[in-house]
Amino acid sequence: MKNVTVLKADVFTDHRGTIFSYYDFDEKFVEYNLMVTKKGDKRGFHYHPEFTEYMMVVEGTCLFREYTDEIAEITLNVGDSIRIPQGTPHTFIALTDYKFVSMLTKKWVDCNPPIIKVDDHGKPI
Repeated sequence: MKNVTVLKADVFTDHRGTIFSYYDFDEKFVEYNLMVTKKGDKRGFHYHPEFTEYMMVVEGTCLFREYTDEIAEITLNVGDSIRIPQGTPHTFIALTDYKFVSMLTKKWVDCNPPIIKVDDHGKPI
């Protein structure tokens, strides 16, 4: 990944399950969304010109694709979290049914526009 940061969690596991804790954000979240995507579907092919997006997988598995000078990919599983900087073209591909929480640094409704669509090479369309 060139622009996107994979966030590292402190992980606590016991007989009840697991807690993933993330700390020290330099940015304030003002909106969060739950995204539900079915296996094989894609979300994205866009970038956000006015906010940074943090996302955390809460169920299932997806392939995250970042478009910069070249295409970079990473598989994300439950508990994985990334920071997608403002202006970074990206796409999510559902490898299983999956859910993720998206946290934004500016409200979607306050952006004009909130997204810019891109083609399958990350170029604006």
